[in-house]
Amino acid sequence: MLRENPDIVVLAGWMHVLSDGFLDAVNGKNSSMMGDRLPRPVPVINIHPALPGTFDGATNAIVLAYEAFQRGEITKSGINVHRVIKEVDRGESVIVKEVEMEKEESLESFEQRMHRIEWEVIVQATAKVLGETPS
Repeated sequence: MLRENPDIVVLAGWMHVLSDGFLDAVNGKNSSMMGDRLPRPVPVINIHPALPGTFDGATNAIVLAYEAFQRGEITKSGINVHRVIKEVDRGESVIVKEVEMEKEESLESFEQRMHRIEWEVIVQATAKVLGETPS
């Protein structure tokens, strides 16, 4: 993939941790994955259906947020599009969108609402990062 010299790598629904070698390669620190050096670092962003610092790395963050709301522990959740670093879900946020929790809402309805917001936010974040990237 890196041989294609992408402008950005967008992880939307990617439920795996990227290797240190890949992250080093996209950051221009290691060319062994490509054979040649990238002409510039390639930004990698990920979407996580939770506010920064909450439910990091959880494959079921939406369910965990819903359950925490039901227990009265939180009143909102959110979507965090962040730059990917070696620490899972800990990179600098590109866009954070808070999502208010609604009483009497089913888990299924909450999941659908979160996904609709994710679809909008990932496009906005991708455009934002591409706008920052020199051609």
